[in-house]
Amino acid sequence: MKKIILILLLTFGSFSSSFGQCSSEVREAFGGTASIALYNTYITIGAVADCHAVESYDAERVQALMNEQTAMIDVLIEMLDKTVKDQSGSLTSDDKEYVKEMIACLKYLKAEAQGLHDFAADGSEGASQRYNTNRELA
Repeated sequence: MKKIILILLLTFGSFSSSFGQCSSEVREAFGGTASIALYNTYITIGAVADCHAVESYDAERVQALMNEQTAMIDVLIEMLDKTVKDQSGSLTSDDKEYVKEMIACLKYLKAEAQGLHDFAADGSEGASQRYNTNRELA
């Protein structure tokens, strides 16, 4: 959650004012969309965990939902990684650092989702700890 809050705060500050050759509307749309995607992913994983805790969702449902989340996170990481590697000059070095922070947050979210997936499967303390640790880091 810490990284998500940081990204939300930075979205309309440094990123929106320096996004290379794009208009301010494009910068704001990209930053806002990215922030919402991170936050909604975080909330979704937590909501599924809550549903599992009160036995509204069984292990199979939790695993299916977390598989969907991790697959979508992988796609986002791949797309964002391409922007960091882009050599067109569209992004400043500060922009690329911002995108790298988003990628780091997505990796925490993915590890959180995997921890929940594994916990639903076996109820292990290790999976629970991975879920909680990565939730805090995200």
